[in-house]
Amino acid sequence: MVNQLTTAQQLRRSVRLVQPELLAQVPNDYGARQAFNYLRHRATNYDELLDWHRQQYGNVTPAENKALTQGAADVVIQAFREENVDLIQGRANTPFAKFSRSLAQLLGLDEGVDLAMIHDATKKLKQSQAMYKSWNERYRRQRELILKVVEAASPEIRTQVRAVYKANSRAKLSALEEQLSDV
Repeated sequence: MVNQLTTAQQLRRSVRLVQPELLAQVPNDYGARQAFNYLRHRATNYDELLDWHRQQYGNVTPAENKALTQGAADVVIQAFREENVDLIQGRANTPFAKFSRSLAQLLGLDEGVDLAMIHDATKKLKQSQAMYKSWNERYRRQRELILKVVEAASPEIRTQVRAVYKANSRAKLSALEEQLSDV
């Protein structure tokens, strides 16, 4: 038994990229939603399909409208993916691709360098930096709280705690550790 496609599924599969050159002409000041709407209406056959469906059936249901929008998103995302693959594999001839290749030559990277791997490594580095920043902020706040709590302790304990936090080298920390273990 073969399943019949619903009208919404047929509409989603009917969306095509009709002006691929517009992918590179999205105005710079557009946000993500504005850029998608720009590409949906201008670079795909979204509006033609919508008009055709209205002429055929008189109205467009929310499910059909959603299917057309999803179809447009599928088409636009796929076009960008293909462009990125072409760029990474060195097949693209856009101004950005030419710039990327000349930059790779300038940096002494051979053609076998996997730009996707470099991109992933950069993403991981950014995540690590964000985690370090988070850890550093948490450590700073904990230190401030401990110093506030220690204010109620004896002056000798306050001095020792401050000395621990002021120690910036392993040698100073080791000396403090010996000094405190003797106490």
